Amino acid sequence: MQRALRKVLSLRNIGAIRDLRTKPRQERGVALVMIALMVTALMGVAAIVIDLGIARTQAVSSQSNADFAALAGGQSLGSSLPRKACEDAVRNASSNVPDLASLSPTTFCSTMPAAACSGSSGSTVSPSSTLGKTTLQIIYPVQDVDIADPKAPGAWANDGTPCQRMKVKISNNSSTTFARILGITSLSVTGSATVRGTLIAGVDVPALWLLDPTGCTPLNVTGGSKVTVGLTGSTPIVGLIAADSDGSTCSSNATTVSASGAGTTVQAVPTSGTTLGAIKLHAMLPGATTCSAPACSQADVTDGRLSPLPVRSNSRATRAPVDWRYDCKSTYPNYNGITISGCITALPPYLSNLRTAIGASGQPSGFSKWSSTYSCNAAGTITVSGNWWIDCNGGLSIGNGTSVTFSGGNVVFDKALKMTGGSLSINTANPSAELPSSCVAPAVSTPCLSTSSAKAAWIYIRSGEWVITGGVLSINRAAVIMNSGYLQVNSSPPTWSEPTEGPFSGLSYWSELSSSKFSMAGGAGVTLSSVFFTPEARPFSLSGGGTWGQQSAQFITHSMSVSGGGNLTVAPAASYVALVSAKGLLIR
Repeated sequence: MQRALRKVLSLRNIGAIRDLRTKPRQERGVALVMIALMVTALMGVAAIVIDLGIARTQAVSSQSNADFAALAGGQSLGSSLPRKACEDAVRNASSNVPDLASLSPTTFCSTMPAAACSGSSGSTVSPSSTLGKTTLQIIYPVQDVDIADPKAPGAWANDGTPCQRMKVKISNNSSTTFARILGITSLSVTGSATVRGTLIAGVDVPALWLLDPTGCTPLNVTGGSKVTVGLTGSTPIVGLIAADSDGSTCSSNATTVSASGAGTTVQAVPTSGTTLGAIKLHAMLPGATTCSAPACSQADVTDGRLSPLPVRSNSRATRAPVDWRYDCKSTYPNYNGITISGCITALPPYLSNLRTAIGASGQPSGFSKWSSTYSCNAAGTITVSGNWWIDCNGGLSIGNGTSVTFSGGNVVFDKALKMTGGSLSINTANPSAELPSSCVAPAVSTPCLSTSSAKAAWIYIRSGEWVITGGVLSINRAAVIMNSGYLQVNSSPPTWSEPTEGPFSGLSYWSELSSSKFSMAGGAGVTLSSVFFTPEARPFSLSGGGTWGQQSAQFITHSMSVSGGGNLTVAPAASYVALVSAKGLLIR
């Protein structure tokens, strides 16, 4: 029995030994299979890590290039020039992305609108081009759905309107290297950036601000006249001239600013030091170091008639800042083909509200009727106070030997004013030192019709012009607002100052009539201050010899001519209307 048990145990040991000998051979094949699978997996991971790493780098590059291209177009977009914005974006992308180096900005952007659409209107345009492995696409306008973010639905604070937005997309489609073993032959990445063009308030206050967007010559100085903007001395004021014309309709060698004739000069001072005066011309070529048509004539600079050398104005000097200050609205009509951006301030539309409150006809409430007391052919000495409605169908006439004085109050003219002599004086002795708080911002939205002060009054002309060929005009702290008329002051030098409080603070004159009849004669004794706004004066003519003296004025007009050999110095205060700057904000 014991022998038999030993035998069995002996046999089992032999089997165990055999198992130990044969087991490594069986597992060896399994290990090879496992190793093969592990190598394959490691190669797959390596492929993913390497190729996806490359793709990640390309994605970062595409996004950066899209951001820079979008920002490059932001300034032109802010100036309501989407085609120019597209060209600027393409130019930037082609300089940063080798595949796009040969891309023509003008050809690529030819389908883009030249001027901005309004609000959310306008069909979407999306030119696209693929060169090499890179695809560039630009979209304008950008609808809300195209920038919707599921993580933060709804409009964001800086989104603006579709017509203020442009999107740049740069895609890269590259072949893989290691990922092919997994059947992945290419990887595509896209960078996308949406820019909003906007305008921001600036600090530059031009003395002469020429709005003509395309023509020649918006500033024409002749006949030995000397125009100086800015002041030197103990309290210097930096002089600035801004001409918005791009010169696109100029012919021959005509230029956007011209100083011709012996002794004629146009100068912005100071001409030395750390802060210099400037003549900013939108028609100047970027980086130009000499004048050329249609911007300006190098001969004018070389011969000392024009100084300093004009510089390029990248942003358009549009009428928008004036509209925003006195008639703030969300939209405006185009100005000679140029889009005027909606108001960026929180002010009411004072001018529009005044027009509505006064009405197109009839006696305004609280105003005395002129014809009930006085003749429309005024005679003798007339001094009145309070608010007056000049209801003269043929206009009010003032001749030699006649003196008309509105000592205080506001005045509404139904028709024209004609002066051949005598005098007209306005707001000379207003009994109220200041406007009540209810008639100044932020409390007031419609200018108070029956309230004025020694610091603020207004004259509103429903229709007709002011033609002053003789006599003396004196306006004290009052704004003259013409609904449809022109201004001619070709008599003794006028005295004219602006309101210093209330809705029309800083505004001396406003007329939007398109006419070539705007003119003012100067010379010794003329005193003008603040804003004279004539966006359709073609031109506003200043004439007269002698020394005008320093005028604290700002002329914002379509175009201007200065003649007569006089010396005119214009130096507006820093509180007058400033240029705005266009810029781009990345919003997505």
